[in-house]
Amino acid sequence: MDLDPSRAEISFTTPILLAIPVLVVAALLASRLLAPQRDPREPPFIPHPVPYIGHLLTFLREGGDYFPRLYQRYHHGIFAIPVFSSRIYVLATPAWAQAMHKNFKTLSFNTLIVQAMKMVFDMDEASMNTISRNPNGEDGTREGILLEMHDLMFTSFVQSIDEMNANFLKCWAPHINPLATHGKTETISLWYWLRHHFSIASTDSLYGPQNPLALNPGLEDDVWVFDDNIDKFFLPFPSLTLRKGYQARQRMFDAFVKFAENDGYKHASRIISVRAEVNYKHGISTRMVGYGETSMMFAVLINTVPVTFWLLSYLFADTTLLADVRAEIEACISNTDVSKRIVNVTKLKTQCPLLNSAMRETLRICATMNINRYVTVDTTLTNASEGESYLLKKGNLVMVGANVMHFEPDIFGTDPQRFDARRFLPTLEKGKNDNASGEYTGKALDPAAAYRDGEGKVHGGAFRPFGGGNNICPGRHFAQTEILTVVAMFVAGFDITAADGGKYVPPPFQATKIIAGVVRPARDVEVRVRRRPGVEDVEWVCEM
Repeated sequence: MDLDPSRAEISFTTPILLAIPVLVVAALLASRLLAPQRDPREPPFIPHPVPYIGHLLTFLREGGDYFPRLYQRYHHGIFAIPVFSSRIYVLATPAWAQAMHKNFKTLSFNTLIVQAMKMVFDMDEASMNTISRNPNGEDGTREGILLEMHDLMFTSFVQSIDEMNANFLKCWAPHINPLATHGKTETISLWYWLRHHFSIASTDSLYGPQNPLALNPGLEDDVWVFDDNIDKFFLPFPSLTLRKGYQARQRMFDAFVKFAENDGYKHASRIISVRAEVNYKHGISTRMVGYGETSMMFAVLINTVPVTFWLLSYLFADTTLLADVRAEIEACISNTDVSKRIVNVTKLKTQCPLLNSAMRETLRICATMNINRYVTVDTTLTNASEGESYLLKKGNLVMVGANVMHFEPDIFGTDPQRFDARRFLPTLEKGKNDNASGEYTGKALDPAAAYRDGEGKVHGGAFRPFGGGNNICPGRHFAQTEILTVVAMFVAGFDITAADGGKYVPPPFQATKIIAGVVRPARDVEVRVRRRPGVEDVEWVCEM
């Protein structure tokens, strides 16, 4: 056997060298056949050194960080990245995002929901036939399960927000009151503790006595495993390639099917019962009602839990900020006797501008989800403020780069990467009454309200943690109640330090995914929790 390295190298590489011209010719031919041909009316195409799949591979590798990098290099407010014979249109400025919202009938969210219900939530053929019927009002009516569900969800959130708020306040108190009592100091894993107790309290308030998460230990972990893998369910053969995520999803399906079979929705909150009623009205089977109900976990938990974690982290990492926010919160607390403290959550929303500004700043930094739409027909998108129009071709994806806009210096100032708890105080000025005292005693400001800078300029469409337009998050007011309640109780009642007794230091961010909600911590963090002097053994109660 000839073991001469040089000869082995020659014999191995020669066929490759001979094949290179053939591969080059094949690539050139494929580029003419596969590469999308840009219509001159379309947005500018961003090139990639690797044709056809280069953008896709980089996007898969970098996730949510890819669009900001492209924007910083090319500075296009709207651009297209070619992928095979298609393209993804990226909207990187608020004006283009607002233009998209005006074209909600042809730039569809529901078309993507249809695909998700099939590939992520595994709905059967009969259910998909129902879900696919008139998703965008193609027949000129609002008939169809997706449109009816959309309308009823918005109506139900408005009608039942007081019930939902009261339920959560009642459900949360038993989780925090046993913590660090009788002068004890407890060491907890902050992310896991918060994730667990928030998840159970929130779902108890919605699903009632048959809450699947409360009745099935371990199901809470499955929710987060499912979310970790949600983008991979769009790939082929998830049962073979995605065993852990696939099994977690199936356990969730089984638990929520049991909830549906036992008519659990009849004893749940209005928002859950309305969802079941709409499904049954349209002939969805009980099993598929259970499958579909798992989608609510992504609306209820996946974003609110990490927002709460990061807001707590930012506050307890800055002693000066913590003291200022604590003073605001304490003004919203009353006591009927020495053993009880009552937190008024309405006052948290209306009389705590720094707390609310800090919450919005946390959302700006941590909630940078890309918002997706599908082009159902050729659509001309017009940016009136810049006098530009571009053609978006049917059958392609539109993505709004919130992670670009949330860090744009022209909008949020010269230091957009830095957490500034006071950045949104000018926005909160809208919550003041026009009286001599200047107190924040007016109506609570919508948590999705447009950002107003220090000079009074309103940047419509720039602040996007709850989406926007026709599909803005209907549960944002409930989420605000949950976040402020949990944070206020911790700030008013507890001190949090590092496990060694030193200053609390937040963990780093987890790398972002393609389909991502609020960013999570890259790791958990051990902390010491103790009650503050004077409230060592009080019972905490919340009211609206």
